[in-house]
Amino acid sequence: MDLKRIFRNLILLNIGIFILIIFSSIYQSTKLIDLKQTLAPGFFDTQFGIALVVVILLMYIVAVYCLYNFKPLGKSLFLLTILGYIICLYLGKIQIIDQITYILQYIATITDGAILTLIYFSPLKDMFKK
Repeated sequence: MDLKRIFRNLILLNIGIFILIIFSSIYQSTKLIDLKQTLAPGFFDTQFGIALVVVILLMYIVAVYCLYNFKPLGKSLFLLTILGYIICLYLGKIQIIDQITYILQYIATITDGAILTLIYFSPLKDMFKK
């Protein structure tokens, strides 16, 4: 089994799931959309909250590119992206999502953990040194 190929496929899977999460969030049922509108505004309804999400999204794009090409910056940037995502979850308001989006988020979390494990605790960690 080629660990390098598995790692790259995990990164591609993570990107694909991320895109699916975006599409599943856009195409939710009207009942969920109406229910979301009844919630009080949260942190991400502010300009700073939106800017934070955009910064984390840009960090994610750069991080997965660097990881795919085994650049040293990718390791720390991906970890910071995951930590930023966790902070966003903490600051955000209650989320109402459908089952498909929930499953996709769960799978994305598993792939994030697998990627972090491989870049810090597997023989692949040596490939990020220059």
